[in-house]
This record gives sequence, C-alpha cells and structure tokens, in this order.
Amino acid sequence: MTAPAAPANDRWTTVTMVLLLAAAVGLQVTRDRLAPPRQPPAPTLWLQSPEATRRIMLSFTDLAADVYWTRAVVHYGGERRSQAASGRYALLYPLLDMTTTLDPHFDVAARMGAIFLSEGYPGGPGRPDQALQLLRKGLREDPDRWQYRHDIAFVQYWWLKDYSAAAQEFEAASTLPGAPPWLRTMAAVTLTKGGDRESARKMWSELLATADLDWLRDAALYRLRQLAALDDLDALTGQLAPFRGRTDVSWALLTRAGALSGVPVDPTGVPYDITPEGAVVLGAGSPLAPLPQIDTKP
Repeated sequence: MTAPAAPANDRWTTVTMVLLLAAAVGLQVTRDRLAPPRQPPAPTLWLQSPEATRRIMLSFTDLAADVYWTRAVVHYGGERRSQAASGRYALLYPLLDMTTTLDPHFDVAARMGAIFLSEGYPGGPGRPDQALQLLRKGLREDPDRWQYRHDIAFVQYWWLKDYSAAAQEFEAASTLPGAPPWLRTMAAVTLTKGGDRESARKMWSELLATADLDWLRDAALYRLRQLAALDDLDALTGQLAPFRGRTDVSWALLTRAGALSGVPVDPTGVPYDITPEGAVVLGAGSPLAPLPQIDTKP
C-alpha cells in the first residue's frame, strides 16, 4: 500500500521556507560585507574608587580582590594580543590598584602587576612609575617584606637606569627580616657597575635561584635568555667582520668558510638573521624581542 502524497499546500510551504531562509542568509552575508565591522565596546571600570569599593564589599573584600586580579590578568593578556594603535592597557593600573586596596596583603598581585606595568610597549604599557607606586603601596602595608624593596630596586635598575637609587633599595632590603645575604652584594655591584651586562646577569641569576614563585622564575629565565642573545649577537658580529662588504653574506657562506658549524639560533631556538646592511639581529618571530639596551662594560 503506498503512502498518500503530501498535500500541495505543504510542499509550497516547505519550498517557501527554504527560499526565505536562503534569502535571509544572502542578506546577512551582504550586510556583513558592506557594513563596517562592529567594534567591541571599550572596557569600563564601573567602580572607580578603590576605597569606596572596599566599603561596599563589606566582608567580601578578599573575594572581590580575586575577581579584580583575574580581570587585570585577562586585560593584560588581551591587550598584548590587541592590534589597536592607541589606548591600550588603560585599565591595567586601575584594576591592580583596586585589587591591592581590597586586599592590601595580596603580594602576588603587587609584584606580578609591577612586572606587567614595567614591560615596555607593546608588550606592556611601559609605566615603571606606576609599577613603583604599586610596590610602594604594598611596602606601606608590609614594611618588613624585603621582596617589595627588592622589586623596587629591580624596576629602578632595569627600567629607569637609576643605579644609585637601586643600590639604596638593595641595601635597605638586605636589612629586613629573612632577606638573603646576596642582596647586600647586589647593592655594591649595582653602585659600582650599574648598567653593565654582567651585573644584570648576576641579578637575574640570583632571582632565578631564589624565587619562590613560578612566574618570577619565568621572568628571570626570560631576561637571562635575552642577555645570552646579546652575547651571541656580539660574538656573531665579530665572526661576520671578515665578510663585511660582500653582497652574498649568509650563514651558508660562513658555514662553508668554516667560521660556523651551522645556522646559529637564539636561546629559544629561533635562527638569527643577517640584515642587508650586514648586521646580526634576532630572527623574525623571536619571543626575545625587543632586546634590552645594556652595555657589555660599565
């Protein structure tokens, strides 16, 4: 027995729905092609006053601090990936300020936030002044915490190149309870050899050996790799000197001449490049860029 044929009205209804759906899809595609892309709304900090927020949160300030710290981390990561030409990292310091007001003893937010703030543009906002504000705020709450003075010294040394101020902070940090003995050594090294590559290497090596947090060890390892890359560039520039002026200079040429055993790579495994002018530079895409400006000698 055969099934009865579908009524003509049902068939026309189905055909009409298919045609309307196809028309809607086509209209949306045309609209997306012709209309400017929708820009996401600018991030907003609705509660502007950290002190007022702390009062509003009553006994939930620690929980609120965790929320604002998470927002700060997400904001920093999102801005690092952003292609915007201006206005980046606008909320980073306000979020960190809010976090450390809600929980004045949130040392991870203060110390890691200072690294975020100090990092040069576009990897960060390039605001070592705000990093110092955040660290000194933490120091006011925990005046015996040597790590805060240590980090202040790092910002002054690495980003502000104020070696005298950095030496004073290292010295002050060395007198606080639980401070490692190498801080006093760093005070002397910074004062007498501030700005040279070896003193910077010593600071980051000591930090790598004594850091009690993974992110701090990662930061120290990253800077040590940058310093190693600077050493590599100096050495490779010297090996390139006999070939300077030739138009066919390449790693293959140096390898055939016996100057190298192969293509040199930076500490992250990315091959170094030779520019048309004959300079040795980091390869495209190296995570070590941009390299800091540090002399080999004081």
